[in-house]
Amino acid sequence: MTESAFIHKNKPDWENLEQFNNRLAHGGVKRLTAGEVRVFAGLFRLAGYHLAYAKTHFPGSASVVYLNRVVGVAHNHFYIRETSGIAGIKRYFLYTFPNAVREYRYYIAMAAFLFFAGAFFAAGYVAPDTSRIYHIMPQGVGGGEGDGMADVDHALLSAVIMTNNISVAVTAVGFGLTGGVGTVYVLAYNGVILGGLYAFLAGTGQDMAEFFSLILPHGVLELTAIFLCGACGLMLGKGLLIPGAYTRRYALVYQAKRAITLIPGIVVMLVVAGLIEGFFTPLALAPVVKLIFAGVTAVGFGAYVIKF
Repeated sequence: MTESAFIHKNKPDWENLEQFNNRLAHGGVKRLTAGEVRVFAGLFRLAGYHLAYAKTHFPGSASVVYLNRVVGVAHNHFYIRETSGIAGIKRYFLYTFPNAVREYRYYIAMAAFLFFAGAFFAAGYVAPDTSRIYHIMPQGVGGGEGDGMADVDHALLSAVIMTNNISVAVTAVGFGLTGGVGTVYVLAYNGVILGGLYAFLAGTGQDMAEFFSLILPHGVLELTAIFLCGACGLMLGKGLLIPGAYTRRYALVYQAKRAITLIPGIVVMLVVAGLIEGFFTPLALAPVVKLIFAGVTAVGFGAYVIKF
């Protein structure tokens, strides 16, 4: 291969690498999504191979000089020393976590869809006959069929739902090892519980504003964390069921490494939700105030993910 043919064939990849170098010069690797980092790493390694080839076949040529410069700049960005301690934590929550949420948005959307599909199905099933709630949940939830249905302990239900949601978050990830089938079941079934409970309370004349004011202030973060966990489980399931050109073992490990970037953020979200449940929800405030708080929480998290 002549040098001109070599340059013509590979120049688009080199120019792409230069574009990454220019971006990284103004923001560092932290500005890239996980997917962009992988593309950058691939271009860097490819250019390194091209440099070695050029040194062997075209020593002292213009292509060697050019590739030396481009690869050298990329090397400085690629092998930047990892930040640890407080700075590392700051980087994670300012860039890594929100970037990962954006990158895996389709998995997260699928997890949310499965949950709400179950919720809508159960609401439609229970609404015509509230006694059907006992086909979904134990009779103790409502105080016994036909006795005390209007005397539901909302605070107790809130605590039960919180505990259940944390359990769901954990199992949604772990059940990804069933090929994602377990994750789908966990998400859909727990949507069924919430949807059935909503239809039951609405059908028995409960104050739904009060009920949601006890659920949503912490539930916004809690449910979002569940969807993130569901996304992790679905990613693991994809690695097992659809490995593509890779072995199932490699694909599973690859997907696990991607999913694990969400875990520290999920833990913090569940902790914050627990603090809200323990210190804000019990306050003697009007339901509308608590619902506004829930709305602010939702908008705030959305802005946090989009902004960074």
